[in-house]
Amino acid sequence: MRMGEMPFFVEGQIVDFSIQYGVAYVKVQNGNVYNIHPNTPGINFEKLRKGQIVRLEVTTRLTHVLSACIVNKG
Repeated sequence: MRMGEMPFFVEGQIVDFSIQYGVAYVKVQNGNVYNIHPNTPGINFEKLRKGQIVRLEVTTRLTHVLSACIVNKG
């Protein structure tokens, strides 16, 4: 995290993912898409499924996720 950045939480839906490339794409209400990876704290990447709702801890740096957790099973 860069100096002066304040983390905040947003919820979004997993719209696509690739186990092969180690990335899942989470779209939030304002249209931003964040990337989560196998090393993102708080999730088990292998259990992610398209349609799940995920809570993300993010900063103003687009696509950078500090942590994530599944809100529903989808």
